[in-house]
Amino acid sequence: MKENIALIVAILAILAAFMYFDTGEGYRVYDCGMAEWHPDIPPKVKEECRRRAREHWQENQNKTVI
Repeated sequence: MKENIALIVAILAILAAFMYFDTGEGYRVYDCGMAEWHPDIPPKVKEECRRRAREHWQENQNKTVI
């Protein structure tokens, strides 16, 4: 009987920990590969993805010129 109570308490403690440590509100990670066509990606994220792609392209252009 004591083992059953200990098991139930352990399961409840694990569930409480998952509910307490919810990271959904902290930040989101977006895939820039989907930024242009996915409707749920905010416009600011799309702009940032375009800026990063442009910087990456410019870096590669500078490397090939040298």
